[in-house]
Amino acid sequence: MATNTKRTSPGLDESRGSGGNGHFQSLRSLPKSWIIVAVIFYCASVLTVGLLAGLLPRRTQHITIMATPTPIPPNMTTTITTTVITQDPSQCIEDECNPRLLSDLIVHSYELEYICNDIRHTTADGQVTIEFTLKQPIKQLIYHSKGMIQLEEPALFEDGIYRIVTMKQYIPNDYISLRQSTGSLFAPNRYKLVQKFVISLTGTSVGFYQNFFKDKNETMGTLLATKFRAIEARKAFPCFDEPHLKAQFKLSIIHPRNTIALSNFPNTELIVEDNLRHTKFADTFPMSTYVASWSILPDTYGKKSDDDDEPMVTVWARPEPTEKNHTALALEIASNSIPFYKDYFNTDEALPPKLDILAVFDMASVAMESSGLISFREDRIIYDEKIATTLQKQQFADIVAHEIAHSWIGNYVTCKWWDDIWFSEVTVSWLCRKTFAANYSDWNMELQILTDDTIPAMWDDAKPSSHAIVIENLTNVPEIMSYLDAITYTKGISLMRMLEKIVGPEKYRTNLQDYLLINAFDVGNLNMFYDGLLINITNGTEFMKTWLNEVNYPLLNVNLNVENGDTKLVFTQSRFIISNALNSSNLNKNYRWKINIECVLGGNYPNSDTTNIGGDRIKFILENEQENRVLPGKSYSWIKCNRNFQSFYVTEYIFPSITWQRFTSVLEAEPPFFSNEDKVNLMQDTFLLAYKGLVDYSEPLRIVRSLVQINMTQYVHWRTFQWHWETLAELVDYLPDTLTKFQNFPIQQILSNAVTLDNIVALNLNDNHNTKLVKSLQFALLCRMNHQSAIEKASALFKSIPIEYFNNNADINIPADFLSTVYTYHLKNDANEADWNRMYNYYKIATSTHEQTRALVAISSTNNRDRLNQLLNDGLAGRPNTIKRQDYFTMMGYMSRHPIGRETVWTFYKDNYQNLVNTFTLENGRFGAAILSVARTFGKESDLQEMNELFTKYPNAGAGESARQQAINQVKMNIEWIRSREQNLRNAFDTIS
Repeated sequence: MATNTKRTSPGLDESRGSGGNGHFQSLRSLPKSWIIVAVIFYCASVLTVGLLAGLLPRRTQHITIMATPTPIPPNMTTTITTTVITQDPSQCIEDECNPRLLSDLIVHSYELEYICNDIRHTTADGQVTIEFTLKQPIKQLIYHSKGMIQLEEPALFEDGIYRIVTMKQYIPNDYISLRQSTGSLFAPNRYKLVQKFVISLTGTSVGFYQNFFKDKNETMGTLLATKFRAIEARKAFPCFDEPHLKAQFKLSIIHPRNTIALSNFPNTELIVEDNLRHTKFADTFPMSTYVASWSILPDTYGKKSDDDDEPMVTVWARPEPTEKNHTALALEIASNSIPFYKDYFNTDEALPPKLDILAVFDMASVAMESSGLISFREDRIIYDEKIATTLQKQQFADIVAHEIAHSWIGNYVTCKWWDDIWFSEVTVSWLCRKTFAANYSDWNMELQILTDDTIPAMWDDAKPSSHAIVIENLTNVPEIMSYLDAITYTKGISLMRMLEKIVGPEKYRTNLQDYLLINAFDVGNLNMFYDGLLINITNGTEFMKTWLNEVNYPLLNVNLNVENGDTKLVFTQSRFIISNALNSSNLNKNYRWKINIECVLGGNYPNSDTTNIGGDRIKFILENEQENRVLPGKSYSWIKCNRNFQSFYVTEYIFPSITWQRFTSVLEAEPPFFSNEDKVNLMQDTFLLAYKGLVDYSEPLRIVRSLVQINMTQYVHWRTFQWHWETLAELVDYLPDTLTKFQNFPIQQILSNAVTLDNIVALNLNDNHNTKLVKSLQFALLCRMNHQSAIEKASALFKSIPIEYFNNNADINIPADFLSTVYTYHLKNDANEADWNRMYNYYKIATSTHEQTRALVAISSTNNRDRLNQLLNDGLAGRPNTIKRQDYFTMMGYMSRHPIGRETVWTFYKDNYQNLVNTFTLENGRFGAAILSVARTFGKESDLQEMNELFTKYPNAGAGESARQQAINQVKMNIEWIRSREQNLRNAFDTIS
């Protein structure tokens, strides 16, 4: 890394006072014409200030950060009085003590100038000019700044008049606090604040930061990029860093001649002289501070556009993947998404005149959705079809479409505060699936919401340790980021889907259009959105409150009886908790959700289940604990609720004599009647209810078997079954009395209807998207269930791979959809040391992060304890060219997926706990969370005792405090399931055979 040098530039006067902390640079690096302009400006400033100094009383400046204030422009009138204030920056005064800005103001614009003479330098100089209007008088003018190397005292002008202020920094809230030297209030008026600063570009990957990458010739390259969400814009420039305070941005950057500067809007002026460029960008529309973005790239960076002459979309990435056309998918998805969104939202003003997509190597997060310049972690948009699976292709596409949708939802209309940020995230997560329905209809991405989000969410949210979607008073980055966890995303997406299903796609769309139109370039009122959406159904605000402000979700009990030729229905709601082992005493047992009930009825009791299918439909909002309905003159034998799996609840049915078997009769007699979503819902409900102990395990097994009998071909059906089966497999792996029958059931379902192993592994050009997904899943599940022929096939395929491939010198000859299964199950079941060593080396040198992950899973799956301990010791010791530190606890999780690995990891974890603390520290979040994956499958009281003994020995858990409790709860769940449900599952296999 190059050492820092001192810098000067036109437009940013670099002279410092005599305090000794100046940040100088030789003038030789600047063009002579620029120096002349700067000298003239400087002389004029000195003359004006000198005249003022002779006419006005002397004063002692109160300076907390730097020694010299920003110079007063020569054409400004000044009013100065003398004052000296000394204040401890660790103590807050009045409004500084509030984590939210209290000033009632409008921010009009930020004018930003940066000097980056060499992108290898570790700092950058900047100046910000903020124009704003105060609407109410205030004593303190407070704004944000964080981690600046140097920060000058600002020049503040009220309606053109220079005001002398004292500046104080209150670090806990990242505040800069200004007070008038006279002690008077800041009056309601228009203000301009000018401030210079120096920032660090190193040490973190947020704010304005430096990023390193390897070029194709293995030389190190450098780029500068920004990432401001959630509250990190304040690290790059002083600002009012709250999302509702939108403003126009005016940006200019001085940067090396051999680099390219990008920002939200196109450049409007480019001055090149000597070794520097001065790039000015068009003024933006009003944006939140976190949406502002810019980057400086080497001019050798790869570039691919949708139109060479007038590009709308350009993808920037390292030269190597660009030349190999690995950015083509990102460009295709972006080019297809933009016209779709313009039409869907009925506006194009949310999008800048161009869109740059920037691939940043090793970015701190997956992506940053800034308007006009979206940054992505490189491995999320570089798509190589030879090694990327069909599922990964979907994921790449989903990320690109998701971030582009934020131009409308999140950027164009923004949340007022971070406790509403979930709305932007889940809305675009739902809407981006629609782009694929329009352009890639065979992907069925809308349907996959159920398996990607709803099913995992209903598992996690069925525990007392879950949390509500809306959490108020979030103020700092850890709180905001921990809040945006898996439950917030997956449950939130499910609820957004629920809203559209209730009102219909067109109503949802027009209401969203109205929401954008009313709140354009402003903040949105979510209650207005809910009320408008559900206006003809119920009070939207109150309806959504019941889902957003409460943990968990309802269990709906539907009791159907036929009496005197009438069908009588009783609907009862209660809270669903997945296991009786979990303590839910702190939860409100009388809580009631507002549930949208949509049901269909059929059958003719007691004669038939397959007549009069769909004879009646019921739709209403259940607001109380119980509601009764009567259908006179109808003798139905069954009712199916949660039509099309639209809502977020689990349904328990009680019918005369038999219950769930009636659904299997309908499935087999009239396969098309129940939608794909209904079929997923039947599996989901029965598996959850069986786990809880509310139905026998024979019920979900019958549902699965019936679906297979009618030729289950949809990926979402197989994925639903696989998800629940692998959840059980984590326990059954350690239950020898049940294991064989458990493994045989999915094998029988997969290899039915004339399907063979050869059919599955033989991908051909005629296989559509869905078929590829199904085949990949089935092969993996066969191997997971220890199907000997499948495992032998995996080993045969592994041995067919050219050895040079693992040295990055040959192409792969196996479909990418099978690679992970092939690697994992060969190394798991073959003791060949050379193969294991080859894969370990491949993990170290693979150029693809996806291949690195596959290799890590594979080497962690071996049943050789010595090799497992080698990996654990290598990673803990931090030996070069071994396990990466960021992969260490992920590797522990992979090992814990199989019995020998779990035993090895647990022993190592206990014996080396203090070494782990010394190496990673108690503040390391990954270390803290590791116990969740290590203990995930424990199922004995002795396991629980060992955990408690370890936690007693080392009571300070640091960042792992919550994870320890979650791990204990999971083990209690496992023990309870084995005690109360294992025998029922084992009996179920005999019942349905």
